[in-house]
Order: sequence, then structure tokens, then C-alpha cells
Amino acid sequence: MMTKLKKVNSGDIMIQKYLRTLATVLSCVILASCSGERRVDGEMPFDSDSLITMAESFLTAGDYASALRLYQRAANENPNHIPSRLGLAKTYQGMGAIDAAINFYEQILRIDPNNKDAKLGKAQMLITKNRPAEAIPYLSDLLKTDVNNYRIHNMIGLAYDLMGKQEDAQMNYGRGLTIAVDNISLLNNLALSFAFEEQYAPSLKLLTKAIYLDHTVTKAQHNLVLVYVLSGDDAAGRRIGSAIMTSEELETNIHQYKWVKTLSAGQRAQAIFLGIKDFPKETEQGPVVGIGRKKMPETPVLSNDPKKRQLQELLRQEETGQKKNNKNSEYKKTKPVKTNAQQQKIYRVQLGSYPTTKLAYSGWQKIKSKSKGILDAYVPGIKLVKLADGKNLFRLFIGSIEAKSLAETLCAELRYNNVDCLVLKTAKD
Repeated sequence: MMTKLKKVNSGDIMIQKYLRTLATVLSCVILASCSGERRVDGEMPFDSDSLITMAESFLTAGDYASALRLYQRAANENPNHIPSRLGLAKTYQGMGAIDAAINFYEQILRIDPNNKDAKLGKAQMLITKNRPAEAIPYLSDLLKTDVNNYRIHNMIGLAYDLMGKQEDAQMNYGRGLTIAVDNISLLNNLALSFAFEEQYAPSLKLLTKAIYLDHTVTKAQHNLVLVYVLSGDDAAGRRIGSAIMTSEELETNIHQYKWVKTLSAGQRAQAIFLGIKDFPKETEQGPVVGIGRKKMPETPVLSNDPKKRQLQELLRQEETGQKKNNKNSEYKKTKPVKTNAQQQKIYRVQLGSYPTTKLAYSGWQKIKSKSKGILDAYVPGIKLVKLADGKNLFRLFIGSIEAKSLAETLCAELRYNNVDCLVLKTAKD
């Protein structure tokens, strides 16, 4: 009994010693911080390097809200601190907030016009934004000091493909392959570039080589299905596709590839690389926006059950016949059909409501100055709302925000800086 009590007391003594040591260390840290640095927003400051290290760990873990908060703190403490702005740009890039990422890359380039990371990042975002012509000068400039960077050649090739300049694209892919022989990404992109301009034989050869080099990379196999369908050999595409896709995935993809076949070379690149599904109709004078848009038709979801498929087909035929009768009926009144864009729900960050647009813009300026740089990457969005009493109200939102994750992250960051906001799920228009 005495022995057991002695062990417990010994353990207590060890814990007390640990706590005293920890308290001493923390006291030293606090004293050092207080004596050498100012407080930031009432919080004990960290040095910029520590903030960046912590932010990078959050970014790697996918915790964008925490990463943004720490990067922003480092940026607030030093207006010319490049690593924090680079971190903000990469975080927004990871979130898919393209405009915000571009804005921070531009901020870096204003501070350091020769910053390579900012040039590369901005070029990537411009390509993602389908602004390839603007991206090429940044990439060409980077090549002057890094001529053997095959990734930059790959990106330039991609930019030219999106512009419909397949020959220039192929030249750049080729230059990349002289540096990185047998690179799978370059082989895939070069093969697709040939397919976009209907040179199917070299395209199939390159994809076959890519599959032989690494059969675990299924991208080349998916591209092989695409090229066979574009070439008109659906049977070969189905044989390959059946080994790597479910029957429904295969039908959906073939449906899409047949639509891609109706597009021009540049549009094919945009559809495949960027996932664009709506294009202006082209005339002899060039594309005319808003006239006869060439949009990908909706894909019917097919059942694996033959009986259910037969039923789906009968329903489809019945629906087609009914639509035809409705169209021919001269006296039939129909309600306006809402488009997908009108029905689509998006997430907005509301900052306030005002009786006039002038006051709303004035409110934006005040809130922006209070946000400590958070809103520098954005523009205001003002929406008219008619009240029940007939009066007009103008709601102030952060423009260009539609995704839930981005809306919630930004609102949380604003609240952290004592800026009121509200995340609303609302109609797109």
C-alpha cells in the first residue's frame, strides 16, 4: 500500500516539474515578443516566417480558411511581403477562385516585376480563364532564363491549342519532348493537338506509345477512346472504353465526344482541356456572341436493365411527340421555361443593403478599406430587390463569388477582421 502511494506522489512531482518548465518557457516567449514586437489586432505577433510555415501546413492539409487567415496576417504586417501574397494567390488558386488568384499574382509583380512564381502562376490562371493569348508573354519571358523547362513548353503548347493554332502548339510540345523524352503529359497533349485538326494516325500512335510507357496512367486510354470516336471508329472506342469505364460512363463520354466532333479545332481544345460546353456560333466573319450558341446537348442517363432502357426509349419518343404537338398548337399557352442558369443556385456573400446604388458603392468603399486587404481582389456586386411595399432596395454582395466553400471562407475571414457579412444561397440571376 505504501509503495503504491509513493509511485503516485513521484508521478505528481514529475508533472509539477513539467508544468513549471513549460510555464517558464512560455513566459520567456511572451516577454521576448512583448519587448521586441508590437501586437497585431490584440494578438501576440509571430514573425512572418513562422506565420508562413504554419499557413503552408494548413494549405497542404486543404484547410483553406486557416491558411488564408495566417497568410493575410503576414501580409497585413508587411505591405511588401511577397511570400504571404504568393501564399494567398496559391490558396485562392487551390480553391478555384481564379480572379482572386490573378489579383494577388499581379500584386506580387507590382512589387517584384521579375518574380518567376508570380509570372508562372498568373499564366496558369489566365489559361484556366481561357485567356491564352495573355498568358503566352509571361511564359515566353520565363523561357528566356529557363529554356530547358519542358513544363513551360507544355503550357505554351496548351495556350496555342486553345487559340486554335495547332501547328504552333505542336511545335512547342515537340520542343518539350526533346528535353523530357517520353513525358506522358507532353505525349498526351501532342496527340490531342493532332486529333483536334483531324490528324488521327499520328495521334493514335502517340497515345499507344504513352499507354505502353505507363499503362497505369488511364488518361491516355481515355484519350484513345476520344480520338477513335472523333475519327468515326466508334466500335474501337467502345472496345477500349469498356475496359476502363462503366457502361453509363462510356455512353456519356461517347455522347460528349460526338458533340466535340462538331466543333472547330480551337473549340475542341477548349471543350477537352477546359470543359467548356457552350460556344458562340461561328460565321464567315468570325464568332458572333449570343447568336445560335453551339451547346452540348444534355446526356440521357441510361439504365443497365434492358427492360428499363426500352421503357426510357418509349418515354423519350412520347415526350418528343408531345413537344411536337404543343409546338403545332396555335392556341396553347405555356409558361416561360426557366433555363438551367436561371434555376441554378449559387452562394453569395452579402455585406449590406442600401436605398440607392450610390450609397451601395459608397458602402463598398468603406467596407473594403476596413477589410485590411481581403476585398482588394474583388469588385462589388449590387442586386436590386423589390420590397412588398413597392420600394427598391439594393443589396451589396462580393462580386464573382458563386461557390459555397469560397463564400464561407471569405465571410469567416471578414468576421475575423470585424466586418459583418452573411452567406446566402440564392438564384444566379
